[in-house]
Amino acid sequence: MPRPKPPEPLIGRQIRLSDRQFFILNHFGGAEWLRKLLDKKDPFPKQFYKVNQPVESVYDKTNQASKSI
Repeated sequence: MPRPKPPEPLIGRQIRLSDRQFFILNHFGGAEWLRKLLDKKDPFPKQFYKVNQPVESVYDKTNQASKSI
């Protein structure tokens, strides 16, 4: 059975965890649990974030702001 399409585009990321931490993450529910937790603890509404904005453009704006100071 194929997976349902995610509500937002997913980009592969890597995080560094010890074996113990990885086991605990999987015990809680893995990536799906982590996504729900992040949505629950999000301090801003979803409209605050620009969806489908390339990551490079975010870094460019940050670097330009820091250079102008």
